[in-house]
Amino acid sequence: MAEPDVQKLDLSKAAQLHSEILRLCNENDLSGIGAIDEELNLVFEAGMRLRSEGMKALERGLEGFNQAEVGAGLQVFYNLGELRSMVDDFINKYKSQGVKSVSFALDMKAISGGGGGFGGPGGIQRSGTPQNGSGGKAKEALWQRMGSCMDQLHSVVVAIWHLQRVLSKKRDPFTHVLLLDEVMQV
Repeated sequence: MAEPDVQKLDLSKAAQLHSEILRLCNENDLSGIGAIDEELNLVFEAGMRLRSEGMKALERGLEGFNQAEVGAGLQVFYNLGELRSMVDDFINKYKSQGVKSVSFALDMKAISGGGGGFGGPGGIQRSGTPQNGSGGKAKEALWQRMGSCMDQLHSVVVAIWHLQRVLSKKRDPFTHVLLLDEVMQV
């Protein structure tokens, strides 16, 4: 049997069907029936694939500022019942990228080029300040790193803003629930 083309699949409908199958199996306690257990393995594999494709659509949409793709990715996770946890994971990923970027930009030991000792050519003193004579190099390196850090922080903030903007506009087509309300529930 040939693999279906992922682009032709309606991921949100597939996610809805996946959730309904799992809900029916759980409600009717169908575990232990051999044929159903075998098919459930395929359902779990399909769920993993849906999550992967939904994440790809979401990331493509965030990178290209495509609200339709972001909405399609969010709809997949909403239909799987995993929207809130996915958004939390996504925000934490971006938050950690921002923290790493700032930490890297402000690492005075790396900026000054000194690895360990009290200072060498271009090294830093124990207080973390550049040695006499290497201040210009350290200052230039710091500003280069800060420029790169600000570019990375800008892209992170814009991605989070774009995600929030789509969440605040997108509604589930069946229940008409605003996706942002679903994410913000306590």
